[in-house]
Formats: sequence, structure tokens, C-alpha cells
Amino acid sequence: MQSHHLDDLDREILDQLGDDGRRAFREIARNLGSSEATVRARVKRMQDLNILRIVAFADPEELGNSQLAIVFLTVDPKRHSAIVEELCEIPEISYVSSILGRADICIEVSSANNTQLWAFLNERVSTIDGVQATETVSVVKVHKLRYSSRGER
Repeated sequence: MQSHHLDDLDREILDQLGDDGRRAFREIARNLGSSEATVRARVKRMQDLNILRIVAFADPEELGNSQLAIVFLTVDPKRHSAIVEELCEIPEISYVSSILGRADICIEVSSANNTQLWAFLNERVSTIDGVQATETVSVVKVHKLRYSSRGER
């Protein structure tokens, strides 16, 4: 994994977009005492380097008829990369990460209800070659969803 140097302005731009991904470059520039052209160029550079992706998050609670779950997978280490690739191709899964701890992979999945979630986990996830165990945590309410480029403040 390649690390890219971000200066204070880059991090401030990321924080501004983290608060509102649709915030105008003009407003960001004004807030940071920079020019709109500089902000636009910085955002483009971070997007080109795959540092920044601006996405929408739909709150499943507000959508109704949606069950959000976090699933921890323990997998065969020899199949880890292949399992990650397979999970990334499943539309119902919105998040996939490799983790350290009692599990190897963490996924986030949305379903209409617990019955559909149960079927999805048993028919789509647990049947992937190399998946040894799963642990599911039901998300009942999202209180905060934000990533800061500066870590804890």
C-alpha cells in the first residue's frame, strides 16, 4: 500500500468535504483562506491518487424496510484475498475491510429484514470457499458516520 503525503491544506479540505461532500469549492476556499482553483486542483489530485472518493450515504433507518448489519468473518488465510474480492462483488455488501483481532474481515450488509439477512448470510456469505465462521451484529441506529483525515483530535 502506497502512502501519499498530505499537507495541512489537503487535510482541511478533506475535513470540509467530510462535513458535507457537496460543499462548493468556493465555500471551502473561503473557509480555508485559499483560492477556489487551489481547492479544485487539490481535490482532483486526491481523487486521482485514490485518496478521496465522494460518496452518498443513505441512512437505512430513514429508508424504512432496511436492516443494516456488521458481519465479522474468520477465513482461511490462504483464501483471504480471494474472499475479499468475492465479497466486493456482492451488491448487498456496502463495506469490506480486512481487520486485526478475533476476525479477519468485516463487512456491512443491508437487507429488508432479519429473515432476508439470515438467508443472505447462509446462502451467499457462509458458502464462500474459505469462510470458516461469521459473527453478525445488527445495527439499530447510526449515530455518526464520518472519517477524519487527522484521526483523533
